[in-house]
Amino acid sequence: MESVKEEAIPQDGGKVTSTKRKSAIDEIEVDLTLPEPPSKRARRALKKGKPLPAKNDSSDEKAKADGDGQQSDKKEKARSEHGIWVGNLPFTITAAELRQWLVDNSGGVITDDSITRIKIPTSKDPGRDKSQKPANKGFAYVDFTDIAGKVAAIALSETELGHRKLLIKDSKSFEGRPAKEKEPEAVETGSDGKVKHGAEQNKEFDPNASRKIFVGNMSFKTTEEDVWRNFEKCGEIDWVKVATFEDTGKCKGYGWVKFKQPEAAAWAVKGFVKVKEAVETEDDFNDGDDAEDRKQDQQKQFKTRKWWVNRMLGRELKLELAEDDQSRYKKRFGKDAQRQANGGERKGRPSQGRNGFKSRDEAASDNSGAKTEAPEKAAKPLKEAADIQVARLTGAVVKHTGTKMTFD
Repeated sequence: MESVKEEAIPQDGGKVTSTKRKSAIDEIEVDLTLPEPPSKRARRALKKGKPLPAKNDSSDEKAKADGDGQQSDKKEKARSEHGIWVGNLPFTITAAELRQWLVDNSGGVITDDSITRIKIPTSKDPGRDKSQKPANKGFAYVDFTDIAGKVAAIALSETELGHRKLLIKDSKSFEGRPAKEKEPEAVETGSDGKVKHGAEQNKEFDPNASRKIFVGNMSFKTTEEDVWRNFEKCGEIDWVKVATFEDTGKCKGYGWVKFKQPEAAAWAVKGFVKVKEAVETEDDFNDGDDAEDRKQDQQKQFKTRKWWVNRMLGRELKLELAEDDQSRYKKRFGKDAQRQANGGERKGRPSQGRNGFKSRDEAASDNSGAKTEAPEKAAKPLKEAADIQVARLTGAVVKHTGTKMTFD
């Protein structure tokens, strides 16, 4: 601790006052080559006979370790360019069995040393039995040191392994793979933060695609304004319809939204929309001619982020594409409408009279004809029970005895 020395200093008038002055402290020399002394926590652990806690590396040591790890990862990621893809594998095969099969059936061209890597992805289902090994996904990747092993392995395509004909091809060949579904382009927002619609986006779309979606699992407190506000980021909305109860006017839990573009409906069904927003810089907040000149010189940068529309008022929405009004009308009343089985005629209104309405006699005759054509159904006899207790237990009718009971 610092020692404090009191010293008397004479003042004007002959009075003496005492002041406190700190004594000089010698500088402490620290040898950086010595090991770091243990902390209090480490000393307590040593007293109890426990191992020392792990030491946190400094920022320099951590950066150095990260750099070494990145170099090692790069070395591991460096793969051979001579690789193959093996499909239709048995789900229980292992890497060792596949390696041995390639060596045995290649005619001596493929050896153990020529195979540098075998990767068999496995399917780890959450409900599987963890005591057993996970099954593979039915395909594998194999790398070779030279092109000779690759050609020899491809020649083994359509060869049976475990009663399954293998499909072997180049690992960079994607023939036969189904085309990836094209994702709608990101929706662009203007400088005011609103989504650009219509001709401002200059995007082509299929006019026959559905522009209406069904929205389910909505809250009973949902209004049309809530639905409009939730889906306006997807694109320009034509109209919103929320099914409501007649007595209370509250939402029934479902509704429809019709957009003006099919891309907007496609984004809404996905549950999110990719919004392209302009990145704000310091020049946007500065005033003056210099800031405007710099804005013109610099190109505007944009960033894309996801805007989720699958939740509203704390509920997960059910979003599906709905039939367009025209296609729905054609199915119900067009040429594709269902026809009657007996006459093959389209379902519609019954034939009417001269003035558009049938007379009373014609209607009566039609009804009588319909009654005669319809087969008469014989009335089924009711179950009867002689005992009233049995009738009560079985639900049968009490048997009529022919007696009449009167009450005065």
